[in-house]
Amino acid sequence: MSVKLCPGLYCGRPRLNLTEGECGVCPRGERTDGEKICRMCVESPELYDWLYLGFMALLPLVLHWFFIEWYSGKKSSSALFQHITALFECSAAAIVTLLVNDPVGMLSIRSCKVQMLSDWYTMLYNPSPDYVTTLHCTQEAVYPLLCVSIHYPGVVIGYLGCLHVGFRNTVF
Repeated sequence: MSVKLCPGLYCGRPRLNLTEGECGVCPRGERTDGEKICRMCVESPELYDWLYLGFMALLPLVLHWFFIEWYSGKKSSSALFQHITALFECSAAAIVTLLVNDPVGMLSIRSCKVQMLSDWYTMLYNPSPDYVTTLHCTQEAVYPLLCVSIHYPGVVIGYLGCLHVGFRNTVF
């Protein structure tokens, strides 16, 4: 008995207790293989993945520093302290982001290899097998590049709220 392949680029059969389920979206951290079966992403990020994550990590830091300079007006000793605090905030946020992403509790990440440009836009490739109903298979095919770049600014904003309100206002 042969199993029918799932339609579309990103629809797959999730593995459920040694059996394969119905065609649909793969669970988080998994991606379809050539046989349209959902497989766990176990590769380490490539150079361009690290460059993308580095850019996304440096962007909030540079914005912090820009607005510190913008609002400090003249050069002051408090501006240097604020720059150091912003560096601490972004570094702590990066560490927390790595710790809460899979594998949880470790300063490492596992990745799905980016194979083509459409991997970034899976929502545009949901198939309509009968031209009426759409099979929704939107997933993060470039795991964890999207979720990390969304979690990290969220953690930075959390630190901003806590540290700026609680610490910076008592010092200055």
